[in-house]
Amino acid sequence: MASSWYLIHSKPREEYRALEHLENQGFEVFLPRLQSYKLRKGKQAKVVEPLFPRYFFICLDKVSSQWHKIRSTRGVVGLVRFSDMPTVVPTQLIEQIKQLTNVEGLIDKTGESQSVYKPGDLVQIIDGSFNGWEAIVKEQDGDQRVHLLLTMLGSEQVIKLPLSAVSKL
Repeated sequence: MASSWYLIHSKPREEYRALEHLENQGFEVFLPRLQSYKLRKGKQAKVVEPLFPRYFFICLDKVSSQWHKIRSTRGVVGLVRFSDMPTVVPTQLIEQIKQLTNVEGLIDKTGESQSVYKPGDLVQIIDGSFNGWEAIVKEQDGDQRVHLLLTMLGSEQVIKLPLSAVSKL
């Protein structure tokens, strides 16, 4: 029998724990994640979060032979079912989600975020009056703005721009 993808329901905020335990048991699993920006401790931070909180996908050959392992895994509530049968998720849909949510390498297994910009980072302005100019990050404030040092007419000027107006070089 060919393998199929199924949807797993996890306990609240335990997607990463369940994912890790299932991977350790040899299962192929997929947790779609998206990158966004959130305010953390007064600073803007890049975070990667599950696309579907409390849900992720597992690839199985036969549901019935693996059910006891999945059900007893830490962090797992169970397989999503309709009419008492686990629902198959089309492989084509999984491939499309993988392409749209390719954020591997941005976070560790626990889902910890990384900082967006650090003082001294070289950035390019990609929007507004200074489009195309390069600048150095002075600091990032908590309301989705970044303070940049821009060299104009032989002196450094501090300008404030939204995070969406700059890109790391």
